[in-house]
Amino acid sequence: MSSRTSALESSKASGDALEAEIVQTVDALEYVGDRTATWHDAKTTAVLEASQSLPFYGIVLVEPETPIEIKGCQIETSNGDRSTRGRFYVKRRAHDQLLEAAGMYLLVVYLPRPGLPQVARAIVPATIVDELLVGRWYDVGGSRSEQEVAKLAWSHVIDPMGVDPSVTVGDRL
Repeated sequence: MSSRTSALESSKASGDALEAEIVQTVDALEYVGDRTATWHDAKTTAVLEASQSLPFYGIVLVEPETPIEIKGCQIETSNGDRSTRGRFYVKRRAHDQLLEAAGMYLLVVYLPRPGLPQVARAIVPATIVDELLVGRWYDVGGSRSEQEVAKLAWSHVIDPMGVDPSVTVGDRL
C-alpha cells in the first residue's frame, strides 16, 4: 500500500470519527447515512442556535430539516519543509447539492492526536463557502468518484486569532 493510500484512508477515518462525535454531542443533529445521501452527513432535527462551542457565520439559527455537511481538517499540515494551515476538501458535486438544498457546512479544526481534539468549529451556509471557493476548483484525474474539487484553508473561514491549540472546543465556556 502506498503512503498516498494510507493518508487517504487516515483522512477518511478521521472524518468518520469527527462526524460521529459531532452528531452525538450536538443534540439538534441526526446522522444521515450514505444510503440516504452522499452529499451531507447530518440534518437538523430542531432549531439549532449558535453557542460558544459552535459559532455561526452569516446566520443566527438553523431551521429543522436542514442538511449539514461536516468537514474536518487538521490545524496544521506539512507542506514540504514547512507547515501550513489545514484545508477543507470540498467535492463539487456534493457542494452543488448542498447549495441547492440551502444546506450548511459544519467545519471542524482538530489536532492530529488520538481522539482528534477539536480546537475550532463553525456553522457556515453553503452559499458563503461557495463564494470562498470561487477560483479554487480544479479537476481530479484518475478513477476517483469526484471530477472537480477545491481546498479551502480553515483560516479563510475561522479567524486564527480565536483559535488556541491548547484549548479544545469542549473546554470553552
